[in-house]
Amino acid sequence: MTSVVDPKAYWDLFETVWWIRSRDEEWVANMQDKSEEDKVALALFGLKPETKLLPRLSLPEAEFNAAMQMVSACIAEPILLDQTLDDLFKKVSSGQVPMTAIRFGRSSDGQIPVPLAELNGLMFRIATGNRVRAGLWSRSHDLLVWSSPQFLRAGSIRAYPARNKKTAATFHAILRHLRQLMTAEAPLTKIEAQQRCMAEVPHAYPEAFKKAWAELEPSRKRARGKHGPRSH
Repeated sequence: MTSVVDPKAYWDLFETVWWIRSRDEEWVANMQDKSEEDKVALALFGLKPETKLLPRLSLPEAEFNAAMQMVSACIAEPILLDQTLDDLFKKVSSGQVPMTAIRFGRSSDGQIPVPLAELNGLMFRIATGNRVRAGLWSRSHDLLVWSSPQFLRAGSIRAYPARNKKTAATFHAILRHLRQLMTAEAPLTKIEAQQRCMAEVPHAYPEAFKKAWAELEPSRKRARGKHGPRSH
């Protein structure tokens, strides 16, 4: 039996990833009218929805991944996509975020709730190439099993609540953690430091990390292109 899905009540995978990253419903809403190529650029690269994206991203997967690495190197706050997708999968598997999808190869079923028991051995993946395919893939066989996943908006917001960016508590917690991690003798790169903070500081989010990184003493940071501490 086909389920009728209210597009205002459900977000697709790209919109959900963007919510997890930004916690900004207006940005998610601005994303909804964009093409899949633009959506994948926004979700993977962490660009804002108003960014003009040229050209279209219908590239072979190897070329797309190379382009993604080049663009990500220019972005101040790279999104940790694998970590985000793994965390979302855990919340879906535990029932915290209700999800529907289309069983691949049986599109006549339409969007239906994905049984939790069928998630074993699967993973979220965004594949690129001649077309974008986002869905649940078999870990062992590298096959798409469920396509076009959609996530209950209310459940996504409950699992990833909007943050109060006016509070200084998270910023100060990240700054303290950075000062513990970033010694002059063994500094981390910015990406390494962000990965550690996002994983180890409760309620950490990219904007707070960006602010804390800007406040961190230059002597603690690794100079760009260097393997040791800054020389000045």
